[in-house]
Amino acid sequence: MNTTFLDDTICAVSTAHGAGAIAIVRLAGNDAWSIAERLFTPQGFPHREGEPSLKSHTAQHGFIRDPKTADIIDEVVVIPYKGPNSYTGSDLIEINCHGGSVVTAEILNACLECGARLARAGEFTERAFLSGKIDLTQAEAVLDVIQAKTVRQRQLAVSAMAGGLGAKIKAVRMELLTLLTEIVAGIDFPEEVGDAPTERIESVVEQSEEALERLLKTARSGHFLRAGMKVAIVGKPNAGKSSLLNQLLSYDRAIVTEIAGTTRDALQEPLDLNGIPVILIDTAGIRHTEDTVEKIGIERSAMAVEEADFILMLFEANTAWSQEDSRVRTLIGKKPFVLIANKVDLSPGFNFDEFLNGKQAEDSEAGEPVAKLEISAKTGEGVKNISSVIENYVLTEEALKQAGGSLNQRQYELCNSAHQALRLVKETLAEGLPQDCLATDLKLAVDRLSEVCGESVSEEVIAQVFANFCIGK
Repeated sequence: MNTTFLDDTICAVSTAHGAGAIAIVRLAGNDAWSIAERLFTPQGFPHREGEPSLKSHTAQHGFIRDPKTADIIDEVVVIPYKGPNSYTGSDLIEINCHGGSVVTAEILNACLECGARLARAGEFTERAFLSGKIDLTQAEAVLDVIQAKTVRQRQLAVSAMAGGLGAKIKAVRMELLTLLTEIVAGIDFPEEVGDAPTERIESVVEQSEEALERLLKTARSGHFLRAGMKVAIVGKPNAGKSSLLNQLLSYDRAIVTEIAGTTRDALQEPLDLNGIPVILIDTAGIRHTEDTVEKIGIERSAMAVEEADFILMLFEANTAWSQEDSRVRTLIGKKPFVLIANKVDLSPGFNFDEFLNGKQAEDSEAGEPVAKLEISAKTGEGVKNISSVIENYVLTEEALKQAGGSLNQRQYELCNSAHQALRLVKETLAEGLPQDCLATDLKLAVDRLSEVCGESVSEEVIAQVFANFCIGK
């Protein structure tokens, strides 16, 4: 892996562009300290002879001056960090200046004038990874923290950033690596070492497989918390879809009338559902119609169902189950969905089983609902239960706590590959084949887990991970 660029001194604005009270310009690298000393004049200068102008891990008030004219650019607070005790592992300088595009640009230009170069996206964190300050799962968690839009997203990312997720993966990898070393030693020195005990191999592989299964269970939650979840509200006309949308949003977003077919197009609205980023989609009622505009709306409803991660299917509790309801159920197919009886305020004594009365069998092409709920979208009765069902579907809280975070797509694919390799090891054991047949699959599992945390990873993968970062982090 090429790390010669670590000798470069890099600089960047680490705060958002635009007007603000405070901004931060960062310097890191071999010449960061000397550049900062050239630009920074401490308050009360000149200081006593022999006293350094910068003290590591100490905030110092003073001024940044133009390196050519010595004119003051801004009054600042400089916080220097002497490597290796810094975020990047090298000398790191943070210049806290007044916010604003002009001030930050001038300080940045002054750093460039003194020999620094502009940092690439994510290069500060990339250096932290390459210098061994953090592993690759922690680096990816840094990006998740920055991009978090809900409290739960932030909590999930912080737990991984603390190293919990990486520690779990490294522990599995070390167990498998130790076992692989024993097996290879037995193959290379059959008389002196001999085969590893079958019971030990079975025990380590079984425990490792279970640990990876726990990690893999976190991937779905992680995906929805990072990328968000599309939830489509579907049903026949006048089932109460728009009223439910308004209830979930807590304001009147959709037009609601007694006229069937009022909604002609799919409406999309974001919702923070107890920390889960959700996109709610209100669809046109699904029925047979000759109205050209309504037909287009129904086609878009079908597209919304296809693209959705989760479905809320409404039907009217105060009217009989219809062919239109069956059409909606069939349209959902095998997608996860909640079957919701709306308008229960107009149907006292409503009972799900009595109402459906075999309709589930008629709609055998559709999957079973995740839950069955009774609500009144008009009064709000029972609507909170929908949020609870979605939350329980998305979150595997215990798995997340045990794992110390959740796997992203890259991590999931590698851990899943390692898990499959362990299954092959178990099959080889069951067939009673020689131990040299185990080594290949066991090594594959170790290699995949090494890639997850970055012990062994290509420059291409590193570039892909850090390309999504902002400049300055």
